[in-house]
Amino acid sequence: MRTRALLAGAALGAALVTGGTAVATAQAVPVSTVTGPAAVAPIAQTWIYVGTYRYHQDCYNDGVNSAYADWECRPTSSGKYQLWVDNAS
Repeated sequence: MRTRALLAGAALGAALVTGGTAVATAQAVPVSTVTGPAAVAPIAQTWIYVGTYRYHQDCYNDGVNSAYADWECRPTSSGKYQLWVDNAS
């Protein structure tokens, strides 16, 4: 019984340590190694997904009423519409 509790405690401790490391690694940002005149600044992704709508009119109404100046209702392959807003606007 003690062995089972000891193994469970060790597994839980290892999971906590590994989980903390995995979160820190997942948030790391890749860095370009290109330098000099060929180096180009990465383009920031500013479009944010808001939601999926069954009808274009519903998507349009939420886009008009959003706090963003630039927004788009993009059709999907399933016939629905996704509202995207530009965070830079």
